[in-house]
Amino acid sequence: MRVTLPNGVTVWGKTGTTFGYTNGMFTTRDLRRRLVYSFNPTTGGGNDLALVTRILSATFAP
Repeated sequence: MRVTLPNGVTVWGKTGTTFGYTNGMFTTRDLRRRLVYSFNPTTGGGNDLALVTRILSATFAP
């Protein structure tokens, strides 16, 4: 999947979820920066995507 973040950076990666877990990996096209994450969402509010976007934006800040 390709994602263009609010800060304008485009990353490529894959996500997955199963009950109680959210995980994924993303990288820049040139492979200079990579992120692998796995966490247990505790809010139960379904805001996993918003949290993942915040993590990606912080990791891949220009």
